[in-house]
Amino acid sequence: MVGQTRKLGRDSTRTDTAVPSIKTIDLGMPRPWRIALRLNQLGVQLIFDLEGTVVVGRAHPESGFYPDIDLGAFQAEEQGVSREHLSLRLDGERVVVVDNHSANGTKLNGEWLKPGEPYPLRNGDQLVLGLMQIQIELLTNPYN
Repeated sequence: MVGQTRKLGRDSTRTDTAVPSIKTIDLGMPRPWRIALRLNQLGVQLIFDLEGTVVVGRAHPESGFYPDIDLGAFQAEEQGVSREHLSLRLDGERVVVVDNHSANGTKLNGEWLKPGEPYPLRNGDQLVLGLMQIQIELLTNPYN
């Protein structure tokens, strides 16, 4: 018995064995973009997958509006973040940011965004929503 594996009494005729299944990721389908929004003043990082359009802002329960990413818990209202402040979306193989005509505007790397216009984002870019500073981290790029 030295050097042999001890049998645990498993019945070799069991029918509940795993069946290999093919998942989308196994077929070579691209993974979604994984993005982190780092709230600089608070040291908080919000991570999400981007597969379509994501609205960033703050909730307004009285009207029933809830953005995809709600910054309300991070003093967003006090810092001038609008309810539907901006959108992050895909434009071909890149991620873009669009200011949704917010009350206090959005800056990208120190430059004001023209409302409604898409601007490409790169890893490390800095956004300012009102007074809230956010660093963009592109964690997973499905095209690299």
